[in-house]
Amino acid sequence: MRVSAAIFKCGDSVLLMRRASNQPLAGMWEYPGGKFESGEDGVVCLRRELSEELGIDAKIGALITIAKHKTDSGKEIELYAYDVLGYTGEIQLRVHDDMHWVKVSELLLHPQLPADLLVSMALINKK
Repeated sequence: MRVSAAIFKCGDSVLLMRRASNQPLAGMWEYPGGKFESGEDGVVCLRRELSEELGIDAKIGALITIAKHKTDSGKEIELYAYDVLGYTGEIQLRVHDDMHWVKVSELLLHPQLPADLLVSMALINKK
């Protein structure tokens, strides 16, 4: 399964979102984004997902990393993480119940989904 993720940066911090109690894997922290739909590339997918999940129109930048993870059930996830260069609108929590700007050096203090954790490790290693 191919999934997109948005890396919002502000100084030495990035934005993490917490999955709401009515969502699968509730309480886990992640980078906002979602599953590719048929015919979409990563940029198109991420712009659509950010519009649906956060209510914003985002300008997507470069691909930062691709995190690959195999779940216990055998499902393979490829998480394509892109830099967000800017956005219009105000972030709304539609599928998340909290968000935090987290210093890159403190990312591992937040329990994350495995593929998101791999993205965090890539961000930490780039510092």
